[in-house]
Order: sequence, then structure tokens, then C-alpha cells
Amino acid sequence: MKGRIIVSTLLALLLLVSMPMSALAATWDISKGDITVNAESGGQTVRQGGGAAVPDSAPVITGTSKENNVTINAESGQTASVTLSGVNIDVRDKGKAAVSTTGEGNVSIELNGGSTLRSGYEHAGLEKNNGGSLTIGDEDNNGKLKSEGGKYGAGIGGGDQGHGSDITITGGEIKATGGERGAGIGGGNKGNGDNIAISGGEVEATGGVHGAGIGGGQWGKGNNITISGGEVKATGGVNGAGIGGGLLGKGKDITVSGDAKLKVQGGVEDGFDGAGAGIGDGGRNAYGSPIPGAEVEPDTSGLTTAGRIEYYAPGADMENDKPTSITFGTSSQPEKPIEPAVPEQPEAERGMDAPLYRVTDKDGRDIVYTAERKDGVLTVNVDEDFAILTGRLSGIRTLKAQGVEKIIFVTKGAASAFLLSDLLEKGESGDTYKLTHDGKAVTFTLGEKMTDVSAILTKP
Repeated sequence: MKGRIIVSTLLALLLLVSMPMSALAATWDISKGDITVNAESGGQTVRQGGGAAVPDSAPVITGTSKENNVTINAESGQTASVTLSGVNIDVRDKGKAAVSTTGEGNVSIELNGGSTLRSGYEHAGLEKNNGGSLTIGDEDNNGKLKSEGGKYGAGIGGGDQGHGSDITITGGEIKATGGERGAGIGGGNKGNGDNIAISGGEVEATGGVHGAGIGGGQWGKGNNITISGGEVKATGGVNGAGIGGGLLGKGKDITVSGDAKLKVQGGVEDGFDGAGAGIGDGGRNAYGSPIPGAEVEPDTSGLTTAGRIEYYAPGADMENDKPTSITFGTSSQPEKPIEPAVPEQPEAERGMDAPLYRVTDKDGRDIVYTAERKDGVLTVNVDEDFAILTGRLSGIRTLKAQGVEKIIFVTKGAASAFLLSDLLEKGESGDTYKLTHDGKAVTFTLGEKMTDVSAILTKP
């Protein structure tokens, strides 16, 4: 009997040894000690405090601590996977990062519930030190993360003189705030923020003094930044760009695409260096004069009609003030193929469906408007007394091919509507139409001779 027990025990041990190292998925409480996650060729393990390494492929970290932190290490060619579930770490007084990544591999962080990370001097809230990528996601759409960097550290990204590059956010409600000289998302002090991509979620990134909202910390660059979805608000700290470079830093290769809804604001000047760009460079100084950061035109060729970029002046109230300008998407997704041989319009004729139509003032300058498509109706709203809806019949033909049957034009004093088919019957593809609202007065003309076509207007 004793021999059978020994054999059974040995068999059990052999079975345990033969199990994959990553078999366990446990919950780890940060209050019980520092947590180290290590992904290597043999699998992923978790070690807490002075304990032994435990195989765990999907650790869930929770709890509250003002003493302990989390280190996620991924060896080259490996991916470390961790879930933050209602974890709150505040180590501002300890001079370390709340959560940091190391190694040459990739790190994937899933958000579940609300988590808060606050780091100490020279450290980012969620500090990226690994040579691979950092991906933050929210598969169940219930994740929130508030991440604050200490002085010289980013909210998410690099610590002091650390780069915050190769960062991807796919979802979650994320608020990242840089410490002094750090970006909201990107580089720490003197660090760049390159290869940053946001494809979903609600993301608010605020740079510390001299840092970009998304991009470089002080003196750092922000390059190859892509916003392809979600709702994103990027605000530069003093002298920093909303998206791009920190103080004295450059920003380039910025892409906004898909259904992304982006709000950007450069940081204010400080009396010596200039204000940061909304998208572009950080502010600087030349011969004793503050120089604003140069604006860089982002690539919006893939921005759909559901997406937009709102620009706010430095110091403006982004919640209550109107944007200084809005860039609407130019790429539509038609329900049926567009009719062939539609003449192109000049690039200057821009708008939500550019080059399909524009909204201008008396002097022909583009003005801010909103537009919504629903059930074959395109409604264009302008918060002004005077506005002109203008375009070519070629643009009307394209809109009709995309499923629009009726356009409603609304200003402060008037509302008018017309059927696209009625307008198309009145002229040729190259003809220009102008629907003018001047207070309550409405006029509708077509072609070089400004033929009155007001008879086709209908009630909205």
C-alpha cells in the first residue's frame, strides 16, 4: 500500500511538471506586496513579494497600495498579458513607477473596471521601458484607467529622458496626465513619442508643462501618430502641442482616419516661448520673441464623414467655447457604387463631404458647421445669421449616388430644403449652386448667370 502511495504521488508530480507553465489564471492583490510578471519562452509567471514564481498566463491585478508596484517583463519574442481590475496604486512619495514594463518583448494590458496609477519623481504613471510594443485594450467595454506621471514623467509612456514609443490604445476610458515636462501619452522629459496609435475608446491626454498632449515631452518630438477611431481629446501643456512636439520639439506624420472624433489644443505661451500648435510643433523662442509652434496639416484622406477634428485656441475652454476651426471627414462609405465619370472639384472646396460642398461666409471663407446624415437626408446646421451652402452639381450627383435624397440647410434665422433630383434637372454637372441664408431671407441660384431656382425649395 505504501509503495502505491509513493507511485501515485510521483505520477501526480510528473503530471504537474508536464502541465504548461501558463496554466493558471489568478487574481493578485497589490496590497500584499510588489508584483512581477515575467513572460519568457517557457511561459508566463507571476511572483509577489518574496514568494516563488507561479505559472499564470492571465493574471488579474487588483487592490490598493501606496507602497507596492507592478513590473511587467517580456523577453524578446514574447508577449506578457495582464489585466488591471480596479487596482489603485499611488507611489508618488516612493520615487518609483506604479506600473512599469521592461524587456525587449511586447506587453498587453486589458482594462476591467476603474484603475488609477500615480507615480513618483522621474517616472511615468504607466511607464514603458520595454523595447517592444505596449497595447492597452478594453475587450468588455467596462475598463477605465487614470494614469498620472510624476515630475519629468509622462502619463503613459516614458520616464525622465525616456521615449514613449510604440504605444497602441484600442479601447477603454483613459485619462493620461503628464507630470512637468512629460507628455500625456508619449515621451517623458527630453523623450520622444513616436509610433502611437489610438483606434478606439475615450481618451483624454493632457501634457504637463512643456509636454505635448500626445507626442513628445520637453524637447521631444512626436512622429507617426495615428488616430483611427474613438473620441480623443489631446491638450498640450504650456508650450506643448496638442499632438506632436513638446517645447522646442517637432511633430510630423500625423494621421487622423476612420470615424475618429478628435479635439486638439496647443498649450499657452509662457512669456518667453510661444504657444504649442494644435497639431504640429511645440513653441519656441527666437531672438527674445515667443514663436508659436508651426501647425502641421494631418493626413485626413481616410477620415470618414462620421469623423472630424476640432481645433481650439490655446487657453480656450474646450467644453464651453467654440472651436476655431473644424476639419470634417472627406471619405464617405456609400451604400451603393458612385456613378462613374464624376468630375473632380478643386481641393479648395472642402467640407464634411469635400469636395462635394462648402459652407461659406459673405467673403467666400469657410465657416464652422455641423452635418448629419439620416434616412437619406443630409442636414447642415450653421450657428450664424448669414451663410451660403455652395457646391457643384457634380457633388450633388455624388451625394445622390451615396443615398442622399434631400438636403436641409439650417441657420439661426431660416431653414430650407430641396430634393437633389429637382436640382439636378436644372443644370449641368459643372454648374455651381448657391443656397444663401441672410437672416430670414433665402435665395437659391444656379450657374454663372445665377439663375433663380428658389421654386424647387420645400419645407424642411
